Amino acid sequence: MDDSKLREMSALGSLQCQGWEQRVGAFARLPALIRQLGTEPVTMLARAGITCEAIADPENRVPYQALVTLLDEAAHETACPHIGLLLGRTWHLADLGVVGEAVRHSPSVIRALQTLITQHRANSDGGLLFLIERGPSVDLGYAICHPAVVGANPLYDAALAALMSFMRELCGRGWVPSEVFLPYAKPDNVAHHRTFFKVLPHFSAGFCALRFPVQQLSMPVVGVDLRRGRAAMQCLLTPKNSELLPDVYRMVRRLLIDHRHAGDEIAEALSMHRRTLNRRLQAQGTSFQHVLDDVRFQVARELLASDITLDDIAATLGYSTVTPFMRTFRRWSGTTPGRWRGQVREESSIPFQPFVRPSPASSNRTSLAALGSTHQIH
Repeated sequence: MDDSKLREMSALGSLQCQGWEQRVGAFARLPALIRQLGTEPVTMLARAGITCEAIADPENRVPYQALVTLLDEAAHETACPHIGLLLGRTWHLADLGVVGEAVRHSPSVIRALQTLITQHRANSDGGLLFLIERGPSVDLGYAICHPAVVGANPLYDAALAALMSFMRELCGRGWVPSEVFLPYAKPDNVAHHRTFFKVLPHFSAGFCALRFPVQQLSMPVVGVDLRRGRAAMQCLLTPKNSELLPDVYRMVRRLLIDHRHAGDEIAEALSMHRRTLNRRLQAQGTSFQHVLDDVRFQVARELLASDITLDDIAATLGYSTVTPFMRTFRRWSGTTPGRWRGQVREESSIPFQPFVRPSPASSNRTSLAALGSTHQIH
C-alpha cells in the first residue's frame, strides 16, 4: 500500500474536512528547525499545501491535516524521526496567545490545566487535550479528533513534549512525569525519548499522555500573577462562534477515551437534546453514527500501526468482542484489520535515509554544529 493509497483510504466515509484549522503558534519555528537539520522546507511546505507566509505568522490559521502532513514529511526528509520532540520542547504557554496567558497565571495547577483543556479549541479544531484521574495518578494527554489524519507519530511526540514544557512552566523546571504513554509502536532508537522525558515511555499504549501524582494538581503555580490571569480570563469569556461538526467529533473522541460513546452523552456534553443534535447533524449531511464511525476508524488505524492486540483495540473502541470490530473495519476499509496492520508495518519497515551533514561550506554549518550530529535533545 503506497502512501497515496493510504491517504485515500483514510478518508473513506468521512466528511469533507475543510475548515478544520490549527493556529500556527509554535509551528512557526518548524521551517527553521528543518533548515537546522540540513534540509530546505520549501518543497515540504508546498506538498502540505502551506505557504511560507502562512506558517511564518503564529496568529495565522492553517488546515490541521496540512500541519500533520508537514511534520510527518519533515521527519522523513530530514531523517530525524524524533523531530516532534525537538519542536515540542521549544513550545511555551505564551505560544498559545491569550489562552496561554490565562493558564500561566492561574492560582493552581488544576485550574491551569482545566483552562488549558477547555480553551484548547481556540488553538486547534483537529486535536484535543484531556485530564483523567486514575486513582493516585492523573493523565494529561492529547488525542486527535480530526477524522482523516495520517502520519501522526511526530505530532504525538510534539504534543507530549509541549505538555511537558507547559508543566515545567507551571510547576518548576525540575518537573518530570512518573510515566509517559505513546500510542505507536516502539521505535528502534528510544534514546531521545528517554533523554527528554527522563523515563522510558510505554509505547503501543493506546493513548498519548503524561502521568504524574494526583497531589500535584493542588500545587500553586510557580511565579503566578493573578491580576494578569484575571485579565486574560476576561478575554476568554467573550463568546466565540464554534462549528458544530468539529465540536461533535471532539466530544466523541473525548468520551471514547473514557470508554463512553452514547449519543445522549454527546448531546448532553454539547448542552442540547439528542433530537436537536440529530437534526443539526442531518442538516449538515451527516449523522451521529457517521461521526462515531469516523472517529472509531481514525483511532483503529492509529492503533493498528502499534503492537496493541486486536482484542484491546476492539475494547478501546467500545466493542464487546473482536468479531464485530473486525466486521465493521472491513466495511470501513475493504480489508481486514490484520491485513491493514501487515501493510502498514511493511510500509514502516522502509528505513529512514541516513542523515548526511552538509559540508563545512554550507550556510547551515553553525546551527547544525550547535544541534549535534545525532540530533541530541538537551
